[in-house]
Amino acid sequence: MMQTRIALALILTALFTGCASTSDSKSQPKTITGSDGTPYQKHRHIQLAWFADGFDFNGYDTLLILPAKYTAIERANEVEMRTWATEYLQNAYVQFIRTNGVFANVTTREADIKPGAKVLRMENTIIEYEKGGGGARYWVGLYGGGQPVIKVRGQFLEGDKAQCKYEARRSGESAGARLAGAFSSDRDIQQNDINDLALDMSDFILRTRNHQPTR
Repeated sequence: MMQTRIALALILTALFTGCASTSDSKSQPKTITGSDGTPYQKHRHIQLAWFADGFDFNGYDTLLILPAKYTAIERANEVEMRTWATEYLQNAYVQFIRTNGVFANVTTREADIKPGAKVLRMENTIIEYEKGGGGARYWVGLYGGGQPVIKVRGQFLEGDKAQCKYEARRSGESAGARLAGAFSSDRDIQQNDINDLALDMSDFILRTRNHQPTR
């Protein structure tokens, strides 16, 4: 009888210890090392994000969005499209982030910054890019084939100190790109993808400032 009780106690201890370990592991967000070595956490839509301690986008009245950089593979048949996409990314961020009301001033020009303003600077780099192709979309577009690809790594800085970093990828996000992508231009699909990213970024900033869930 004594041996049975000891065995039962050991089993119950193991079960409770296992449950506690599972609970603790679920409460600890997993980190993912990004392409730049940053220990990111997964976030809904934006995909990967990192924050400096205590940062939440509060306390800034101006966001300066700098021209995007391009470090992805350069293909001879993509010069026009990638040039357009690099320029459009900046414009889309300005357009959509302005709508969330977090910053009184969202600009691309330092001349528009008022004296004494509390400024946050946004830098973005395209690190993966493909313009896509209608022929491939005709056959396998539903499964992602032939879809344009754009992956962006960015950061928000106060002075020279990074306060938030992110990585996000878009590729044929709309239903139309998948179901009827063969009849849509590469630019139209990629413009929708960039708009989708910019809209999600605007929501990400607002939710972070309001301390709402973003995962």
